Amino acid sequence: MLAKTDIYLSAPVVKFAKNKVNNEEIFKKVEDNFKGDKSEFRKIKSGISFVFKYCDTDNRYLGNEDGKRPLDYAIEASRMVCEENNIEVSSVDLVIYGGIYREYFEPATAMEVAANLGIEKAHIFDVTNACAGLLQSVNVATSLMMSDPSIKTALCCTTDFPDEAINYDIQSFEELSVKAAGLTLGSGAAAWILTREALEKGCVRLLNLHNTSIPNAYKLCQVPVNGRKFTSQSKEVFDLGIEHVPGEIMKVVNELGWDIDDIDYFISHQPSRKIIYQICDILNINHNKAPITHHLYGNTVNVSVPMTLDHIIKENRLKNGSKIIMSSAAAGFTMLTIAAEWVK
Repeated sequence: MLAKTDIYLSAPVVKFAKNKVNNEEIFKKVEDNFKGDKSEFRKIKSGISFVFKYCDTDNRYLGNEDGKRPLDYAIEASRMVCEENNIEVSSVDLVIYGGIYREYFEPATAMEVAANLGIEKAHIFDVTNACAGLLQSVNVATSLMMSDPSIKTALCCTTDFPDEAINYDIQSFEELSVKAAGLTLGSGAAAWILTREALEKGCVRLLNLHNTSIPNAYKLCQVPVNGRKFTSQSKEVFDLGIEHVPGEIMKVVNELGWDIDDIDYFISHQPSRKIIYQICDILNINHNKAPITHHLYGNTVNVSVPMTLDHIIKENRLKNGSKIIMSSAAAGFTMLTIAAEWVK
């Protein structure tokens, strides 16, 4: 729980990948890679259809514009979030990149982001924690700001373009158990600023942050260095979410002395509509308080939470004092939960 120091998180800036891709286009990619007989493909297509229905997958954005790299989207979002909140880039004291996507093992991807922004000297590093990396970067930035008064402004950003990790090479129905989840992925980038004073454009005041991991589940969901194709034992991962995420949320809520009914919005990572609603049902949270964006953007990895927050901000759903839970569960198995209050 945060102590005396108020830390504020700006409204995010979100950038979308180039191409809006629907389910039929994904089916076509799988069919183009298929080498077996028609009866097996019919089973595969039926299985993928079930996954899309279960997750509420409809559209997602993939691919980058000509002459533009995925990291350029994060740099652009970072520059824009500073401009929109009247933050001089030169005043940024801390830059953390919280995405999975990277073009090299070293140096930290955050170094390139900072260099392109014109930051000459600051605390700069990466935090990698699967789909929870960006929320983890907020957690780390908050902790550093609380322990070091000289850090006034922090930038946390991500770009997650899992395009090359999506495996359309599915030759049997059985392969769907580890490959189907990848077909729901979408691409994008996001950035937000942490400050010690409220921002005029609107921001959330961070009230409590909690991180718990269950490392024995590390094999369930992976993108290996060699091959770089995403696999996920989705049922087992979802089961972990159902078992553990509600308890993580209640820890944060109870520490603040809130009642679960006090929460105005439960802003979740977006792997599936069904899993989000199941967690809501366990907690007795009204489904209307859990905005779903998966059907619009797919599972956009670390961008999911800021993308969903951005969605409800643009729909003018937040009021001064609105209580928010931001939550992400990710491969590992790791969970990040943040309680906050909208300030404008």
